Amino acid sequence: MNSFKKLLTSASFFIFSSLSYAQPIDLVTAYSLALEHDADIHAAYNQLLASKEAKPQALADLLPSVNASAITNDVRQESESSFSGGGKSTSQFRDESFSVSLRQPLFDWTNYTRYKQANKRVSKAEVEYNFAEQALILRLTERYLDSLQADVNLKLANDDVNAFTRQLEQATVRFDVGLIAITDVHNAQARYDLSIATQIAAQDDLYSAQEALREIIQTDELALAPLAPSFPLSAPQPNDISSWETSAAKSNLALEIAKYDVAIAKKEVNIQRSGHYPTVDIVASHLYNETGGGSFGTGFRNESDKIGLELNLPLFSGGKTSSLTRQAVFNHQQSLDILQSLQRTTLRQTRDAFRGVTANLKRIHALEQAIISNQSSLDANEVGLEVGTRTIVDVLDAQSNLSRAKLQLIEAKRSYILSILNLKYTAGSLSKDDLVTVNQWLQQ
Repeated sequence: MNSFKKLLTSASFFIFSSLSYAQPIDLVTAYSLALEHDADIHAAYNQLLASKEAKPQALADLLPSVNASAITNDVRQESESSFSGGGKSTSQFRDESFSVSLRQPLFDWTNYTRYKQANKRVSKAEVEYNFAEQALILRLTERYLDSLQADVNLKLANDDVNAFTRQLEQATVRFDVGLIAITDVHNAQARYDLSIATQIAAQDDLYSAQEALREIIQTDELALAPLAPSFPLSAPQPNDISSWETSAAKSNLALEIAKYDVAIAKKEVNIQRSGHYPTVDIVASHLYNETGGGSFGTGFRNESDKIGLELNLPLFSGGKTSSLTRQAVFNHQQSLDILQSLQRTTLRQTRDAFRGVTANLKRIHALEQAIISNQSSLDANEVGLEVGTRTIVDVLDAQSNLSRAKLQLIEAKRSYILSILNLKYTAGSLSKDDLVTVNQWLQQ
């Protein structure tokens, strides 16, 4: 008996602990999971680390290089000379040599320009990582809201199934007692059948939306915190589209990356053009050589030191340098064209996001009123059906209109939130703080 009590106590504690721990996942928690598990943000971080190595690599070409070499050989030598009366002699000895050389560039415009270009590549990589962080916030929020909307869609589809089931049953009873025609039963059956098909599609959409979210946060538990029935609705701040256009032109991260591409391409033109320029290096070396024998003696030792300047002037390379320079010029012009196209796209996206916030704000207010009106219409039609002033078709239409209004309201709230985040995304100011703000609009 005591063992059973202990087992029951342990099981109760486990169940209670599980229930207390299984809290709904909110946006902030989902973001923490995404930072830990999302492959795209990890790839962006590793790309940042890899890109940062461009700077020390370019700097190395401007610093001294030191090389050392050592050689040792065992030599067996046979010689025949007229001085020795035509006799042959055989000797064995060892050759040894050692050298150290140092080269310090004094003037190398190619490597100097490549170092400046590497600085811009590192700066670009840092912006690209920040851009990936903002993209993750937007992508996570969109999939989170998609899952919430799919869940609401399924609940509304279930409500429709229940409502149309009830109305089909009522229509059948009324037909059996002769109060309505068979066409009303058929209409109720048609709405019921359609609601079943909608329910099946809604269930599949929910599975798909949850899988898309699970792809980012990598957790099997997808009990999400839903949107609160009401949350603060406000126009963009500042409520001036030109201010947002100015912010986007200055701070949009995609534009900043494109501007770095232009600067890097311009440096590449200078790099290729400098293939015509001379280079000057300081060269120093120390050489030690010792041999244990030879043809005319017992051996010798040699040791020397050198230091001087080395000038290298390219004279002709078959036109390759000129061709590479022209290619770099064309690539630079291409980067300018891409930047201009992106500026126009960013301007359009900023305007669309701004209008999206204001339009969805008005749409939410209108749909909230529409739900009240459609609920009143449904209630009135159900009463009218009871007293014979309305038909079953009127009730079915009213139920469908109410469900449609509720669905559109959820879609409008989703679009409103995403428009706010997209607006800040195009302006380059999207951050985790915005995610925290949206998180406060969920049911806690």
